Amino acid sequence: MKEILIVFASMTGNAEDVAAELHDHLCDRSLPVRLLDLSLHEDITVLEEADCILGVVSTWGDGEPPDDAVPFFDNLSQAEPMGLGGMPFAVLGLGDTGYDQFCECGKILERELLRHGGKPMLPRVDCDVWYEDEVESWRDQLLALFSSRQAVALGADVER
Repeated sequence: MKEILIVFASMTGNAEDVAAELHDHLCDRSLPVRLLDLSLHEDITVLEEADCILGVVSTWGDGEPPDDAVPFFDNLSQAEPMGLGGMPFAVLGLGDTGYDQFCECGKILERELLRHGGKPMLPRVDCDVWYEDEVESWRDQLLALFSSRQAVALGADVER
């Protein structure tokens, strides 16, 4: 069976918590899933190892990724397109509408995944400070997609 890769970039731990909770929900459904902290990986080719990418990222400062994840995002934006071949992905951004560049890191991740050949499974979700309802709705939509053969399926059904 194919692997779902949940990538996260977190400064205060909120994106990490959301990603870990999503990981647990997918594991509970016996789906093959791996959690990846982008602050620990500069090599973007890790994205090519998955068959689906779920991104949970927070925005820091004036629209930057969390400090430790900057090398990954720099490498992603500077690389030639990887040719992800229509790999399904979904992005959830965490931010604060008090800043001009609201959820910019999520927008960057989505833009780069598209440039590298990914295909969105769901529209990107941008969450403000109180994000629990949006996260729950996004997670529920993903779980419905993963359980539906008509929308997005993993394993032998993935066509890229």
